[in-house]
Amino acid sequence: MLRHAWCGKVVEHFGNPLLEQRKLLAGDCYVERVDQRILRVSGPDAKSWLHSLLSQDIINLQDGESTEALLLSPQGHVEHQLKILIQGETVLIAVPTNKLTQLRQWFEKMRFRSKVSIEETELRSFGMFGAAPAGAWQDPYSISRKTSVSYNPNRSRFDYFEIFSDQPPAKEPAGLMAWQGLRIAAGRPDIADVDEKSLPHEFDWLLSAVHLTKGCYRGQESVSKIHNLGHPPRRLALLHLANGDDLAAASDLVYYQDKQVGKVVAASLHYELGSIALALLARNTPYLDLLVETAGRKVGASQEVLVPADAGKAANLPRPSAFKLSGRSS
Repeated sequence: MLRHAWCGKVVEHFGNPLLEQRKLLAGDCYVERVDQRILRVSGPDAKSWLHSLLSQDIINLQDGESTEALLLSPQGHVEHQLKILIQGETVLIAVPTNKLTQLRQWFEKMRFRSKVSIEETELRSFGMFGAAPAGAWQDPYSISRKTSVSYNPNRSRFDYFEIFSDQPPAKEPAGLMAWQGLRIAAGRPDIADVDEKSLPHEFDWLLSAVHLTKGCYRGQESVSKIHNLGHPPRRLALLHLANGDDLAAASDLVYYQDKQVGKVVAASLHYELGSIALALLARNTPYLDLLVETAGRKVGASQEVLVPADAGKAANLPRPSAFKLSGRSS
């Protein structure tokens, strides 16, 4: 449950979450991201320091530009999702509230002699759909880049942006359920979807959050090897439950016939698609209808492939054992 930042209440919706979805997508509403806090990283080394730690190119971002980045474990597993906005020599970073303390403590340990300061702000984050104004964080999920790749040729548009401010926009508010339904329908991954084994490739996260030709960062070797030589062990799929009255929940198990093949990571109702869910499935799960075990029974669900089973293995190398990573930008 989420606490609304300005009224002190838990606000998932304001009466009609499906209507709020329509209005939010049309640009007539905003959603306050009360599940996030804003960090400020400042100092002459701010961009170069973050560039060395994260999966994305930060050092070449100009004033007013934004991106998404991941902080990975040494094994390449996803630990943090960061929304980054450049304001002059300052970097604003939106991070989930429940991960803020952990991330800030890790940042503090990694400062060493870098000339940076890290502080929490009182800024709030307001999400909207449409053309992003100057100075907003623009979601890069739908923006193709030569420095990265998407495994999904049919990736949905997700024209979402966030404004970091201390005052809400002059529009009606929508609850977080509205944003949740829209991002699930688009297949847009979120840090809430990951577990301790999650890899960026499994979520088709390479396009928006990973720069494939930048220099070293923690987890880079794993990212490169899986993309070039292997396949991610799991893949993200969008499930459409057969009965609109059945609503899945995170951690519900997914089956193909009688075999467990994955789990639900997020679920919602959508104003057009009905009951939908994002599921993380074993890579070789057939592209056929599945079953979701929810509320003590199994319900049918059709599958929309977001990450194909053949994702990865981008390099055509006859001798993979001789492959060596340089760690240099190209």
